[in-house]
Amino acid sequence: MTDTNITSKRGRPRKLDPKTGLDQALVLFQKHGFENVSIAELCATLAVTPTSLYATFGNKESLFLQVLTLYESRFFEQLDKVLSQAENPSQMFRNSMEFALDHFLNVNQRTSCLILLGDTYCRQENVNQQIQNSRSRLVDKIQKRLTALGSESAAELADVLLTLMRGLALSSKTNVDEDQLYTSLEFFCTAFEC
Repeated sequence: MTDTNITSKRGRPRKLDPKTGLDQALVLFQKHGFENVSIAELCATLAVTPTSLYATFGNKESLFLQVLTLYESRFFEQLDKVLSQAENPSQMFRNSMEFALDHFLNVNQRTSCLILLGDTYCRQENVNQQIQNSRSRLVDKIQKRLTALGSESAAELADVLLTLMRGLALSSKTNVDEDQLYTSLEFFCTAFEC
C-alpha cells in the first residue's frame, strides 16, 4: 500500500522579502563591515541563491547602500527625539551621549555603527563617500540643534560630540565592561558642564 498524501514542494522558491533581507544584511554588515562580508555569507544568512539576492538588491554595493539608508533612517529617527528633548547645550550633550551608548550597546548589540565606523578599512570609494555623507548629515543635525539651543561654538561642540560618539561606538564593539563605558560617559558629560 502506498501513501498518496505525500506532498512535494514544486515550482519556484519563494522570493526574498526585501525588508527581512535588509534587516539580516544590516546585522552582518555591522558585525564585519563592507569588505569582510562575501556574497556567499550574505546568501547563507538570507537563505537565498545569488540569483535571488542580485534580483532583489543588485550587487553587494547596492545592498550595502540600501542597508546604510535603512540604518541612517532608524538612527536619525531615534536621535531626533533625543535632540528635541534638550533644553540647553549641556543637556543635549548628555542626552546625545547617553543615547549613543545605549544604542551601541543595546540596539546594535555591540555590533557597530555604520555611520560612524562603516568606512573603517573599506576600500570601496563610493561606499566610503556615502558613509561620509551620512556622517555629514549627522554632524549637521547636531550642529543645528546646538545652534538652536544658543551655543556659540556649535561647530566645535558638534565635532567633539561626534568624536566621543565614535569612541563609544568603537569601545562598545570590544569587550570593554559596560560599567566602564558609562563611567567614561559620566566623566565626559561632567567635564562638558564645567
